Amino acid sequence: MWAEVSTDCMRVPGVPVGVDTWVKTFVDKKARSVITDVAKLDIVSDELPHNQLLNFCQNVRMTFLGRNTPTPLLSEFMAQVDDTIGEAVCRHGTGGGYVDWSPHLRKFANMKIQVPHFRGGFGITPNEGSAISAFYSTTCALVIWLGSHGSNRPAQDFANTWAPGLNLTSPDS
Repeated sequence: MWAEVSTDCMRVPGVPVGVDTWVKTFVDKKARSVITDVAKLDIVSDELPHNQLLNFCQNVRMTFLGRNTPTPLLSEFMAQVDDTIGEAVCRHGTGGGYVDWSPHLRKFANMKIQVPHFRGGFGITPNEGSAISAFYSTTCALVIWLGSHGSNRPAQDFANTWAPGLNLTSPDS
């Protein structure tokens, strides 16, 4: 795998860069893949490995996209993955009894699934919500990186190329 940033292209493996319809199609395929794989975990009978596989394998597959793709292009797909994982936890944990729960009880269960362990929850981070902060955090890191390369590399003036007219070393920009 390789990554390259230059003045005429940006190549990063696994990141959808392009027009909105293409990006949405890319993210939809990834979300469908995760949703399909979540259903395959139903054969795991033990609760602990099942929840760990959901949390640490399936749930995190969308986080990479969350930090590298603008939120409006992926929030509907992130919500679908969050709902699928929440349903899988409830289905597996209750033996299917959750289908008879009231909407209020199901909402409470979803909240408990997404609450961190130290607060008494299952600790499955919601992709839809975390994607917003992840995207802005990554964007800030890029701005800092661009600002650090602006004046001492005149042949490749990254800051002027990627953010023309802004002084990226100034916190007011």
